[in-house]
Amino acid sequence: MMVRRLLTVSSSALMLVGLVTLTWGFRDLPLDERPEWMAWQMVLWPIAALGLMEGWRFYRYWKRGWKISADRFKLLVHGVPSLWVAAMPAGAMTNWWGPQSFFALLDFPTAKVMASIWLAYTLWSAWEVTLP
Repeated sequence: MMVRRLLTVSSSALMLVGLVTLTWGFRDLPLDERPEWMAWQMVLWPIAALGLMEGWRFYRYWKRGWKISADRFKLLVHGVPSLWVAAMPAGAMTNWWGPQSFFALLDFPTAKVMASIWLAYTLWSAWEVTLP
């Protein structure tokens, strides 16, 4: 029980550090000058933070002999679009669909951060645990 609480606190702290780092990186940066490492950092921070919590839970289930399997449909329907939005180069949606389109809003940093958290949640919630 103590390990789970420690991992929960650690994952929360890691998420805060990630959000501060992302905000700091985007603060004075024009939208079209976002380096690619920021896109991958946006994707990796929430995955690592939530993985601390969820990974430990899955490990305990596996240790008890329970079967863990992936929900491939959820990974396809939620994971692919969220990765696509989070990792897409800035300005790509505006170039493809035009500046007045609905999809052009997906170029903004807020959408990218939200998509990376969406991806992390999808990756860690798409697992089914069943008794053997």
